Amino acid sequence: MAAGGHFAVDDAVLLEPGHCGPETWWTHGQGSQDLLHGGMNCRVGPVELGGAVEHARGPDGSETERNLEIKWARQVAERLSVGVDLQPTWQPHTQPRPDATRAVLLATWRLREELALHLNLGRDFVPGGPDLARHGVALEWQPAKAWTVIADRYLDQGTNFLRTGVRWIGGDAWSVDLSRAQRLSGPSASNWTLGFNYDFRAD
Repeated sequence: MAAGGHFAVDDAVLLEPGHCGPETWWTHGQGSQDLLHGGMNCRVGPVELGGAVEHARGPDGSETERNLEIKWARQVAERLSVGVDLQPTWQPHTQPRPDATRAVLLATWRLREELALHLNLGRDFVPGGPDLARHGVALEWQPAKAWTVIADRYLDQGTNFLRTGVRWIGGDAWSVDLSRAQRLSGPSASNWTLGFNYDFRAD
């Protein structure tokens, strides 16, 4: 079991040593807002290192954003893991400094073998602008070997969302996600997301 992918609340779990995990997703929001994401993380020693590109398109135009990521996590008790995730982001053809840096504390508590609770607490640090809070909680349930149900409640870019979705594990190395994020309050729109995840050994 592991959250991640396009779900907003991340887990305090790393890829297996020597493994890489490419992932991509397409999000369609109300008002013809579309976002395409592609990225990959790899386990390097005690951390995951990764990078991604996102292209957003809407009625007012389009923009592309890139990010790097470093994620560390470790198990601190039999059913409890903690970690931290750092992600500087920037837009191409701008100053060679991040537009924002995301810093999030992670925790995963495995309630039972098929049930896990994930907690995130962090901020987006924006140079020259107001910082934005980022936090959330997710419940992940695996009722069958090939199916996982995930529900998360989170704050992102000043908008509160409730997301519910499913993950179908199609084989030993790949899975497909589908979710609906419902806006509860804030400026961003509700959306649907379809994602694809893969896991392979790189060494």
